[in-house]
This record gives sequence, structure tokens and C-alpha cells, in this order.
Amino acid sequence: MALAVAYAQFISCTDKEEHDSCGKCNSCLKMEKLIHPDLHFSLPVNWEKPTTDLNTRPFLPQWRKLFTGNFYLGLEDWLGVIDIGNKQPFISNYEAREQIKTIGFKAFESEYKFLIIWLPEKMRVEGANSFLKTLEEPPDKTLIILVTQDYDNLLKTILSRTQLIKIPAYSAAETASVLQGQTEYSAEKCRLSAEIGEGNIVQARWLLENGEEADAQLELFRGWMLHCYGFNIGELLKTTELFAKESREWQKGFFAYALYMIRQTMLMNHRAELNRLTESEGNFLSKFSKFFHPGNYGTISGYINDASIHIERNAHSKILFFDLSLLISDVFRKEK
Repeated sequence: MALAVAYAQFISCTDKEEHDSCGKCNSCLKMEKLIHPDLHFSLPVNWEKPTTDLNTRPFLPQWRKLFTGNFYLGLEDWLGVIDIGNKQPFISNYEAREQIKTIGFKAFESEYKFLIIWLPEKMRVEGANSFLKTLEEPPDKTLIILVTQDYDNLLKTILSRTQLIKIPAYSAAETASVLQGQTEYSAEKCRLSAEIGEGNIVQARWLLENGEEADAQLELFRGWMLHCYGFNIGELLKTTELFAKESREWQKGFFAYALYMIRQTMLMNHRAELNRLTESEGNFLSKFSKFFHPGNYGTISGYINDASIHIERNAHSKILFFDLSLLISDVFRKEK
């Protein structure tokens, strides 16, 4: 997203330097504050109450404040600002139609108009279908930029009409440098978070700022795996209750963490020098990793990945998590 905005700023700059915008002209100053009249955003949002006119416009003040304070932001940061409870954010059909109207007008100040769609994988099918014609043949002097975290989940009809540009991950050293500039944490803590985050600044910063929640995720994962291995139905039911109390985004985040931990067991068993673990995670996996091996990595990871997809599609979280627990337990039981 930072690169997308910087690109729009460069195109609109009235006093360009050789490789960057000047940062001083009237256009650049407006772009930096996200108030340029030719810069438009489409964001995943939601309301507490059902509505037919869900769109980005009412959320723009919150977006500007969040983004200008932190260029490297993730969906969790956004959800913490818009406060929609357990509802999932999405880009609606109404929003797509409104943006089509907006970019149909002539540019006000710049030569080009810009529409930046953040997380287009959150676009509903009907919205995507409404937008296809515009994406294929944009109005004159209009640049449409889709910023995605997961292009594999984009609708094929959308992906086929775009030019894909993959942004390489930061190195651990670069990530640590950014974290030191953004936070007041020690260089050592920034380094460790950067290594665990594997080039993902959003994840690395979350680890820095949410140490207690990270520990809570580890405790839940630790208990879950032990109860699955022991086929302890009573404890699995209690763990299911804990999981179901959280928001869907948190649940998806937990599944992502579970997959990360399983990958770390693979490394611990075969290439331990490549492990990226906190001390607590290392202590747990040093004992539990022996229960994972090439014969079950793929099966268990596949079950968790499928569950994450079903959570995205609003599956009943209690039923889903308990069923997943039984599937994983069955893998361990058969091995015993």
C-alpha cells in the first residue's frame, strides 16, 4: 500500500526528481495526507447493522488517520479502528458501483485519476462482476491499483484483467531497521521479531506490540496439540469454547499461527539452524516436534488450511474447530 500511494504521488508530482516525487509541491503534500481530490480508495468495511449502501466513504477519516500514522498496516490494524465486532469486512457491490461513477468524472487537479483497492480478495462476487468492465477498459487517464495480500484468492476474472507485480519481502535486517524506526523497542527485540516475521513487517510489529497475545496463542496451540494427541475430548471441548469466543479474523490468525508452528517443527526436525522461534515456542517444540514427521505434516497442515478457508466463508466456528480437532486426533491415534 505504501508503494501504491508513493506511485500515485510520483505520477501526480508537478516537480518530479529523477527517481522520486519532490515531496514539496501542492500535489505531493495532498497525496501524503491522502486528501488529493484525484486519489480514491476502496476498502473492506462493514456495519454493525445490515445495510444496502455499504461503502468506503464514511470510513475515510479513520483510514487517513491510520495510514498516515503507519504505512505498514494489516487487516487487524484496520479492524481495530473500525470496530465491527465479529462481522467480516468486505467490498460490496454498492461500493463497486459508486467507485465506477467516481472515476468516470474528469480529474480535478492531476493529469491522472487513481483508484487504489486495498485487499481486493475481500470483494464479493457480485461487486467484482460489476467492476469487470471498468477494470478491463478504465476511463481515460485513470490508473486502478489493486493491493493484495493473497492474489491466489482473487477471482480469476479479476486476476486475468490485471498486470501482476510481486513485491519482494524485506530481509530480516531491513525489517528490524524499519521496526527500530517505528517503535521504541530494543534492537535485539526488533531483530528477533523480524526473524520470526520472515520479512513481514506487519506480523513482526504485531509480535513486538502484542507479546501477551502472542503468548496466549502459543498456550492455546500448545494445549490444543496436547489434547489432540491425548484424544482428550473434554479438554478439546473447552479449547473449542475458547476458540469460538474470538473474532473470525483472530481465528484465521490463529490458524495461520498453527501452520507457522507446524512449519517450524519441520525445520526443527530437519534443519534446526533455520528455526525462527521465541524462547517459549522453542521450549515447547523441542519436546513436541517428535510427534510430527513427513508422514503427517501435509495431512495436518491440509486440515488446518481447509478450516481457515471455511472460517473465511462463515462456517460455524464451534463445529468447525471441534471437527478439525477430531481429524487431527485421528491422525495421531492411527500412528499410535
